[in-house]
Order: sequence, then C-alpha cells, then structure tokens
Amino acid sequence: MKKLIRSWGAPFNLLLVLVFLLAVMLAGCPSSRSETLTGEQLQALVNQKFMSPQIRNLEVLPPIVNIQLYLETPRLTIRGDYQPLGFQFRGTLDADVFSGDVFSDYINGSVTDPVPFQVEGSANLEYQPDDHAFFFSNIQLDRAHIDLDIAMIETLIIDQLKKALRQELGSLPVIPLDDGDALYRKLGTLPASVKVEQGKVVITSNASES
Repeated sequence: MKKLIRSWGAPFNLLLVLVFLLAVMLAGCPSSRSETLTGEQLQALVNQKFMSPQIRNLEVLPPIVNIQLYLETPRLTIRGDYQPLGFQFRGTLDADVFSGDVFSDYINGSVTDPVPFQVEGSANLEYQPDDHAFFFSNIQLDRAHIDLDIAMIETLIIDQLKKALRQELGSLPVIPLDDGDALYRKLGTLPASVKVEQGKVVITSNASES
C-alpha cells in the first residue's frame, strides 16, 4: 500500500502544481469587458431600456412660448465605421402661448391638441458610469418638423426649438442600465468607449486604463 502511495505521489504533486499555475494564469487574464452589437441588437436594447414617453419641458422664445415634449423611443441607425450614430425621435408636443404677443392673432392661449413632431440627427453614444446609462454626446440636428397648419408659427419656433432640444437630448438617458443587466456587469462603474467598427457597435470598458 505504501508503495502504491509513493508511486502516485509525484504525479499527484505535479497535477496540483499545474492546477495552481492554471488558476494564476486565469486570474491574471481579465474576462472580456467588451460587447459587440449589430444595429438590430442595439435597437432592441434601446426598445427594452428607454423609458417612453419621456416628458421634457422646453422654453422656446421665453416667456412667449413654452413647450412640453412627449418623446417616444428613438430609432438608432449605424451610418458607417467610426461615424456617429443616426437617430430619429418622434412624439407630440403641447405649446403654451401667452396672450398679448404676436402669436395671439393666430393661437388663442395654447395648443391644446397634441401636435406631432419629428427630429432627426446624429450623435455619439457615451457611457456615464455614475448614472449607469448611455447618453448622447456631440449632437447634431439635421432636421426638425412640427406638424402645424400655421407655417409662420412653425418657422418662428423651429430654430429655437432645435437649440433647446439639442441641450435637452444631451441629458436624456438613452439606455439606462440596471445592476442586474449583463452589460452593466461588464462595464461596472468604469467609463467605456463606444465606436462603430465593421458595421457594428463596439462597447469597451476602460478598465485596463485605470
């Protein structure tokens, strides 16, 4: 019996050493902290996480016109490698117009019926770990349209609306994450870079840089 134990002793010790070395190697190699999404997967994530409708109050031509926006879930598109993402928002708005101004001849008090609107543009996605969410950055608005019958009112409002909306969209959580989300577990509380490569969105935690 002692001979049998001695005969197995050396291989068993060698096996323990190999297991230990393997454990050390695995501990030194961090798990992948990147996520690659196709355009369809990115949109599915937005559809799942975006809180719709988002209600936003904007001062347009203050104190004459105040607008309340009801933003529906945006549609994001991949425009090209290393290019900003395209976005399109649809929704409705209510406009409070104070009496005694130039608009009073056209609108009496307020636009009580919701007015459809649409805005299109491009932006980068930026992960802000303190908020556990992705936000737009470097926003460019290409087109904004309000479905008003009064062309003069739309012309006067639209430029001011675009300025106010550009600032508002930057504070809008496009993809908020919960602690239990797989993507949050990868990113954690560290910044992450988001870029488009080979037609896909690549999200990479900057853990290795900290």
